[in-house]
Amino acid sequence: MLKSRIFFIIAFILISINCFAIDLTTSFDASVAIKDEKTVNFDNNIQSKKIINEMGFGWNLGNSFDAHNSFDNEGLKSETGWGNPKTTEKLINKLVEKGFKSIRIPVTWHNHLIDKSYTIDPVWMNRVKKIVDICIQKGLYVIINVHHDQADYGLSYGKGYYPKNDQKTESEKFLLNIWTQITLAFNNGYDHHLIFETLNEPRLKGDNTNEWVYNAGNKDAEECIQVINEYNSLIHTVIRKSDGNNKQRFLLFTNGAAGFGYVTSEGFVLPDDSSYNKNVKRILVSVHMYSPYDFASSGDMKYKYFHQDYKNELENSFQILRYKFVDKGYHVIITEIGAADKMNTDQRIAWATFFVQRTRQLGMACVLWDNKKWNTDFDGFEKYGLYHRDKLTFEPESLLDAFINAAKTPLG
Repeated sequence: MLKSRIFFIIAFILISINCFAIDLTTSFDASVAIKDEKTVNFDNNIQSKKIINEMGFGWNLGNSFDAHNSFDNEGLKSETGWGNPKTTEKLINKLVEKGFKSIRIPVTWHNHLIDKSYTIDPVWMNRVKKIVDICIQKGLYVIINVHHDQADYGLSYGKGYYPKNDQKTESEKFLLNIWTQITLAFNNGYDHHLIFETLNEPRLKGDNTNEWVYNAGNKDAEECIQVINEYNSLIHTVIRKSDGNNKQRFLLFTNGAAGFGYVTSEGFVLPDDSSYNKNVKRILVSVHMYSPYDFASSGDMKYKYFHQDYKNELENSFQILRYKFVDKGYHVIITEIGAADKMNTDQRIAWATFFVQRTRQLGMACVLWDNKKWNTDFDGFEKYGLYHRDKLTFEPESLLDAFINAAKTPLG
């Protein structure tokens, strides 16, 4: 009798799982989708700690492939639409010469659809592939993602996705089709040097209470977390089901706004990857830290000294990330860091040295955000410029040297 009950329970669970299986039916035009034609070996034994160690210090190719000014197909012109020059091999070479070991290439997709079926413009996909290939040929680790595709509330076709239950139908169609096409274009031709980051800063846009800051117990914030968990699970399934090297590829997951509060919340759950990678954890965690806020994010020039209280605040945050993720085998990449230019280079150097050294010692990697804005008006708000891409020069170079040197700290 007991055996019969156990059998019934197991059967019911299996039926339930099957009933709620994710529908991976796509609608994009597969005849024009770019397909990866190359083949390289993927080391099945490589560990995430080795990846984090070799990534050293990274740089974001921000405000280029993520730039968008329209919901229509903008073609290749979008790359320079936010004032940055076209990305070139010389631009990448300069980063490698400087000592960067990894690059994050934010990519926006909703402004590159060519029909009403979520088909990505093949010209755009080939352009992204070209830059990814250059970076990998130069020995860099590369992260690509779905970047500025967070829509406003009230979705319609092709606007992106939004983390609320009543927006899931359109959101999931968008994410399913976009990520399926990414996995077609990037698979067996790319080894562990290519990392997929599922979402960038998924958030409740325009919600001043919960957009950037997690308020524990708030209904909207908790719903946001759970819906993003579902989106992450969908994308995880799409990537793994594409098989080939993508079955083993290292994947980066985040939650609300990639904010520290959301990412370290109890509600954030990483996808279960054990059925694909039993002995090696290939799940990574992405978080953004322009921290401490007053020093690194506020435009107020009076908060320009990196004092002990700020060190203590950072240390506390780093230890939480270590305890919650790294100690459990899920290494962390802080995919955006930066300290605003308040005409305080010496203090920013102190911040950069502490930030990167401590994260390295605790088993994490960092990627610098650079938006091509320098302080010329005594207002530090979002002044994160460091690389003059048109001149191929760095400013201030001493700060870049501090970042690169700190990243030589042995990984903990």
